[in-house]
Amino acid sequence: MQTIQNSRYLIIHADDGGLCYSVNRAIMSALEKGTVSSTSLMAPCPQLEEITDYLKINPQFDLGIHLTLTCEYPNYPWGPVSDKNNVKSLVNPAGYLWHSVKEFIQNAKPEDVETELRAQVDCILEAGLQPSHLDSHMGTVFMDLRFLEIYVKLGLEYQITPMLVNPTEHGSELIDRFNFNIEKDVVERLMKSGIPFLNFLYMTDDSTKHLEEREKEYINVINYLPSGVSQIIIHPGYDDEELKKITDNSSSRQYDFSIFINENIKNKIDELGVKLISWKDLAILT
Repeated sequence: MQTIQNSRYLIIHADDGGLCYSVNRAIMSALEKGTVSSTSLMAPCPQLEEITDYLKINPQFDLGIHLTLTCEYPNYPWGPVSDKNNVKSLVNPAGYLWHSVKEFIQNAKPEDVETELRAQVDCILEAGLQPSHLDSHMGTVFMDLRFLEIYVKLGLEYQITPMLVNPTEHGSELIDRFNFNIEKDVVERLMKSGIPFLNFLYMTDDSTKHLEEREKEYINVINYLPSGVSQIIIHPGYDDEELKKITDNSSSRQYDFSIFINENIKNKIDELGVKLISWKDLAILT
């Protein structure tokens, strides 16, 4: 990535494609009308087919696979893509993925993790899509070196770039917040493999902020982006009855959607000379 270190590049990434209709349709609209340049899909989720059908007829949009090993919504559970009898350590007694990252870490066996992650990648490929990258729902694969190794292994095997962040002074904030276990010697080894690393990754940690506060927060982040490639993760959705039944943060998702279809963000990016790119573009740049 040495060739791009003197410029500022930004991926604005919409998480959780396939989660539900509300999230799917907000992502579709943001890709079409806003500054969102990438999304990623959750293979185990109930409304995956809707967004895969959309992306098949809109191949201009960038997509990745949001590898999913947990389900944080008690009233909206999902199970693995694999036969749950073949990945018993990944499911709770009801047969659904563990609710929390802590439960996942306490129970998951590496062989089951590899089986399930491979099944999720195959699911997206078999849907006729060409994913540009992998990332991890709730950061689960970054919590244990054994799972991180599987994540990177699958990325290299399938030739799909795994999202990784360089734990420098710029990139470490989100890593520290979630206690991601990526040792520096591991990073150095992976960087030698040629995998591109993000220089900075940002996701808001305050779902209570109102629309105006959150917009100021994002604009401030964009103002101070470091050189190299950064990514802002957002969670768009419509604050409708469907999403309200799933999560008490439906208004937070509405804020993300509203902000990133607003011209203010686009104008700020242009004003600062930040280059908005996708993961597809990153592959070409590196």
